[in-house]
Amino acid sequence: MRYLREKGAAELQNEVEPCNWLYWQAFHHLRGSRQQGMGLGPIPFSEIMAYADSYLGITCPVDRGRLVRMIMAMDNAERAAMG
Repeated sequence: MRYLREKGAAELQNEVEPCNWLYWQAFHHLRGSRQQGMGLGPIPFSEIMAYADSYLGITCPVDRGRLVRMIMAMDNAERAAMG
């Protein structure tokens, strides 16, 4: 099975599996929506839902919940790595 590489994944020595490509792309689109102040804030839930609605057209509650969990997990991991 061939894996896709994306900038960031190669730096972490991980490869993005094809079944997770949608989440990886969504995460990179949403990274810029973090609020910055005293520290790096999380990606707002409202931004994830707006992205699911307008960009991806996801209406299934199960798929929307999966997207939210995946984005939040990647966001938490990145913010923890950044300190």
